Amino acid sequence: MLTDYLDAPAVVARLRAGPAGTYLDDFTDWLAKAGYKRATARGLIRGVERFTDWVTSERLGIHEIDRDTVRRFHEHLATIGRHRHRCGAQTEERSASRRFLRFLLERGVVPESPSTSLTKPELLREFEQWMLAHRGVRESTLTTYGRVIESLVHTLGDGTQSYQAGDLRGFVLERARQHGIAKAKITVTSVRMFLRFLATTERCAAGLDASIPTIADWRLSSLPRYLAAADVDRLLASCDDRTTTARRDKAIILLASRLGLRAGDIAELTLHDVDWEGARLRVSGKSRREVWLPLPQEVGDAIIAYLEHERPRVSGPRVFMKATAPDGPINSPLVSSVVRRAIARAGVDAPSCGAHVLRHSAATAMLREGATLHQIGTVLRHASIETTYHYAKVDVGLLRMVAAPWPVLPETLMPSARVTPAEIQSIAQPWPEVLPC
Repeated sequence: MLTDYLDAPAVVARLRAGPAGTYLDDFTDWLAKAGYKRATARGLIRGVERFTDWVTSERLGIHEIDRDTVRRFHEHLATIGRHRHRCGAQTEERSASRRFLRFLLERGVVPESPSTSLTKPELLREFEQWMLAHRGVRESTLTTYGRVIESLVHTLGDGTQSYQAGDLRGFVLERARQHGIAKAKITVTSVRMFLRFLATTERCAAGLDASIPTIADWRLSSLPRYLAAADVDRLLASCDDRTTTARRDKAIILLASRLGLRAGDIAELTLHDVDWEGARLRVSGKSRREVWLPLPQEVGDAIIAYLEHERPRVSGPRVFMKATAPDGPINSPLVSSVVRRAIARAGVDAPSCGAHVLRHSAATAMLREGATLHQIGTVLRHASIETTYHYAKVDVGLLRMVAAPWPVLPETLMPSARVTPAEIQSIAQPWPEVLPC
């Protein structure tokens, strides 16, 4: 009930008399079942009031709210800048508008309408089904591709038969200028896969994917970004009783730093993937390849401590759950956020702040403990040993042993000295003779 969150009768009366008044009692019950705290729910209620006031000003009714309405509301918020309201900031309004739409969809108040365009969502759905059937990609990959493809269709239109190589290259290059190399490569991959799907389904000319330029990047040209073992220990030590998610965070950091699991691997880990008797862990990485990894005692103890003392009492097979509403399993960004917060708490000067830095740390630690590149590639589940070669450069001591010494010039050949052609000839090595065939 609305009165469970708001004490002032005048405020309750005003809200019930507003555009969303009919639904606010059910909306607050929906928030309570989702596990939202009282303070958070109060902010969302205020945000819904401002959102529905704007909807009314646009001459729309509650039954006409859809995703496009929410998008236009967010664009409206962007036009007024960082305006702060009496009871909060724009973040309340953005979150409230999305959650209120979800509530209306679940209650059947508004029909499900993914977008104002009918062709675009259907085309994307077919592309996703094609990728799942022929490529075996994960849902997170499709989400990443979807952002690029939506932008492509929005820029070039949904008339895919008229796509030209020059227009496609222009889109990719313009988008690449806005991001770094990693995201630029994602743009190239996304567009190429979409064009292959279109060509396969006879929606565009074949061979257009070959017109997409490759982003210049030199493999093995940089060193892996990793943390030293002492810094990883500092991250683990920072997960103490000062945080309400200490056990969960410690288990996540151990899985990433000891076994080299990706953020997605940790987020999707289920209770059925842990073989306690066999002391092993099942991981389904990229391309859905299942691998059993050994479960160290330290990692297993951390997972058990989280399951017994900290995991919310919610149904579901996932191991790691969110500590804040809405209740449910964690996702990949939250795993990276856990690592980022631990780095900040520990005061570690990290080369990067995502979960992947711990995967690199696990690989470099195994290398320095004597593991071969083949063994490291097996643990990290690399499809090619060439990917593992990246870590061979971490052992600086071994590199110094195999590196040739820099030649030292005689004093007579120093730049400040005047050297005659005869002196150069006297110290020059003879050119090897070529034997006749």
